[in-house]
Amino acid sequence: MRNRSSRRIPPLTVTIATNLRDLMRERDSTELQWHGAELSYTDADGSTKKVATELRARGHFRRQARHCSFPPLFIRAEREARENSVLQGNPRLKIVTPCRPASAEYQQYIYLEYLMYRTYAIVNEVHHRTRLAKITYTDSLDRVKPIEVVAFFLETEEEVADNNDLEAADQAGAVFEDVVAEPLRRVSLWNYWIGNTDWSVAALHNIELFRNATGDYVTVAYDYDWSGAVNARYSFPNPMLGIRSVRDRLHRGPCLSAADWAPTIAHYTAKRAAIDTLWSAPLPGLDDRRRLDTKAYLDELWPVLADPAKFERDVLKKCQNVGN
Repeated sequence: MRNRSSRRIPPLTVTIATNLRDLMRERDSTELQWHGAELSYTDADGSTKKVATELRARGHFRRQARHCSFPPLFIRAEREARENSVLQGNPRLKIVTPCRPASAEYQQYIYLEYLMYRTYAIVNEVHHRTRLAKITYTDSLDRVKPIEVVAFFLETEEEVADNNDLEAADQAGAVFEDVVAEPLRRVSLWNYWIGNTDWSVAALHNIELFRNATGDYVTVAYDYDWSGAVNARYSFPNPMLGIRSVRDRLHRGPCLSAADWAPTIAHYTAKRAAIDTLWSAPLPGLDDRRRLDTKAYLDELWPVLADPAKFERDVLKKCQNVGN
């Protein structure tokens, strides 16, 4: 799944056959099982390639049946099975599939979240790589009708670590001073920018920690469907934060001086042209009105970064002293 932020790669077209009914039924369980599956696609030479895989439901909100009719998934394959296939180099991947496959609106959320990962890759060297895919899920026992969606494959934290010479660290309880300053500032400004308050370094909630060669901890953000940029109908902010909508931005990062923030502001400003290029280009399947509305929402950042008074009001004075 090698997709870089600088170029757009056509979606994969794959079919995944599994015991689909049982997979969908057990997702409220606390003991999730792996289900045998077969991923098939047409290879470059025109032949049909089949890869023995396994699937398992994952996630929290979107996995629960009362919220979604289809769960997010893990897919994994043994080394021999994935060799010389589209899964080569990826022992395990996440699949981000529309929460309600029959809904055109929920399909739009997938396109928007995919572009948010592409945007994050522009402003952060350490990121999760993605690959858009047209997926047909079929039931191996023909008890469920095929489900056709556009989804995306997403690297796991282990792959992010390997790609960047880091070590994944499952260390809950960290405060801001425990992690490297500049990556934290970029993550904090990122979440403010996209209207995401659903993150925590201490709880490792939509944040991953990685240890670098010197033993220091680096923060990486993921999971953006609850952001104002995606603006999913099921998303809402924590009432304790005092905002009414995910479109209302609230900075929940560290308390720093304007001088401390200057390198981060300069970094984001330098990436604006690449970000504009990404969001100005139509993405097949994504409604242009949604794309342009999201771009307009993201464009609200630049006047804040350019105006010290606005930045002080919206970021400097709205912060967390110790952690979040």
